[in-house]
Amino acid sequence: MVDPLANGSPGEVQPQLGGGPGAIGASQEPIESEAPQPAQSVSFDQRVYALVTLIPAGRLATYGQIAELLGVYGAARQVGWALRRLPLPSTVPWQRVVNAQGRISMDPSRQGSDWIQRELLLAEGIAVAADGRLPLAAHRWQPVDLVPLARPLGR
Repeated sequence: MVDPLANGSPGEVQPQLGGGPGAIGASQEPIESEAPQPAQSVSFDQRVYALVTLIPAGRLATYGQIAELLGVYGAARQVGWALRRLPLPSTVPWQRVVNAQGRISMDPSRQGSDWIQRELLLAEGIAVAADGRLPLAAHRWQPVDLVPLARPLGR
């Protein structure tokens, strides 16, 4: 099982705070570093990028599907905005996420990224009609090896 949202990378050693009140040279007053530290917060955008990175080449997911897998049902539009904030080019395969109708969202406000998305999907072997329609049913990503990703935002 893979948890794409875990902090740190596999095998990474997290630094441990040494010493304590009884350590040689330690002051008797508690110091700030001895208090338990909260886990680093992972932003919504980072969670989206981590999950989208798991979509294999030749597979498609919808904005709503990504939102549901993140445990934020109904946040398809927010997933789209998170992907739109990616600087291009990007190592995150954003092109594999499409709308619920199985289409590339063709819009002049995308400043050409809709055409970039089309070309990237064609390069992966996914047929794209002139109007942006895709064979979503044939290429739909079905993640089976993911641990539940539903987490409250901010944790």
